[in-house]
Amino acid sequence: MPDRPDATERLLRRTRRRLFVVTFGLVATLVIGIGAATAVAGLAALDAEVDRALEAAVRSAVERAPTEASGEGGELDDVEPSSADTIVLYLNATGGVVADPSRIRLVGLPDAAAVAALGAGAVRDWRTIVAGGRSIRLLTVRMTPDEVGTVAYVQGGFVLTLHDAQARSIVGTIVGAGAAGLLAAAVITALVTRRALAPIRRAIDAQRRFVADASHELRTPVAIIRADAEVLQREGHVDPGGLPLAVDIVEESARLGRLVGDLLTLAATEAQGMTLRLERLDFAALVRETAGRLEPLATAHDLSITTAATGPVEIDGDRDRVTQLLVILLDNAVGHAPPGTGIDVTVVRERSGVVLSVRDHGPGVPAADRARIFEPFTRASTARRDRARGSGLGLAIATEIAVAHRGAIRVEDAPGGGARFVVTLPAAS
Repeated sequence: MPDRPDATERLLRRTRRRLFVVTFGLVATLVIGIGAATAVAGLAALDAEVDRALEAAVRSAVERAPTEASGEGGELDDVEPSSADTIVLYLNATGGVVADPSRIRLVGLPDAAAVAALGAGAVRDWRTIVAGGRSIRLLTVRMTPDEVGTVAYVQGGFVLTLHDAQARSIVGTIVGAGAAGLLAAAVITALVTRRALAPIRRAIDAQRRFVADASHELRTPVAIIRADAEVLQREGHVDPGGLPLAVDIVEESARLGRLVGDLLTLAATEAQGMTLRLERLDFAALVRETAGRLEPLATAHDLSITTAATGPVEIDGDRDRVTQLLVILLDNAVGHAPPGTGIDVTVVRERSGVVLSVRDHGPGVPAADRARIFEPFTRASTARRDRARGSGLGLAIATEIAVAHRGAIRVEDAPGGGARFVVTLPAAS
């Protein structure tokens, strides 16, 4: 089966994704901020230009008001307003039209609300209305009776059809440029983050090679030290006072040998991926068999192991690797469970697959440790470990085995106290 990414590769990928998200987020915020500021400034300038044009038209109309108010009126021309027409109306004190020099037919003018606002004491009123199905920018100015006889108000309007089209064009251009900028930023950010992690990847590869080489070179001297110490102990070549030292040498050599073996396993898995020899396995029977092999270890710590399985449970797995996974979890439970308690092992078939649960009655795993205990050389702060047992690599190896089998492993609180390690594996097809 194809190799799955190891823990380090997964970490690098997560780091790259996070770096991409953070970097692209900053760039996107900058691009969007600049685009929004540009759009606001452009639209504000466009609005200001309309207001200046309208105010100039109304000012000119006010200056010509006496003559036009007394001489112009009559029927409106049947002319529809164009996209940027300016309309001027002269109104009396009640808001009625005195004169219409623009002579453009537009339903909804004059605007009574604007006239009412000026009646409350204001001198001029700006507003945008919809008249005749068109948006109109409206400026209404109150005049004094001394300035012109019957004209009390001048109301000017600017048809915003062209203005609105220009506004849409500005926004569309900025949005298009921003989208192109975001796309370019995403591509550049992806390339930069990939190159940024390249030195880290090379350093990790160099570290893996060093660990693998060093572990390989350590195996032979460790084995020789242990063998020599066992001979000295067995053949009685050590004085009685030095016998405890020989025992310590044997125990520490055994511990160092396990550590070297775990290092080699982890280094080989990370460097080349885990190669599996798949076969159909009776998972429930394999669990019972492995638990029986570890029963003497549990008994030595005043513990018991109970197993339970619901019906036949089969998986497609590597027997040696799956056994190694079970041994790691059971040994881990022995290291945490207090004397006089038991270790409960259950296997069930669920919709999600085959679920293995290994539960102890110890202090449990603190929430802060639940993610990091699956990392190399990490142990829970509540672990009870003999000096000669445990390397801190077991759960990291167990994670690699579970992932290689397209499964997962997690730890959670057990009801009533203790920790429960849960492994989910695909059921046999």
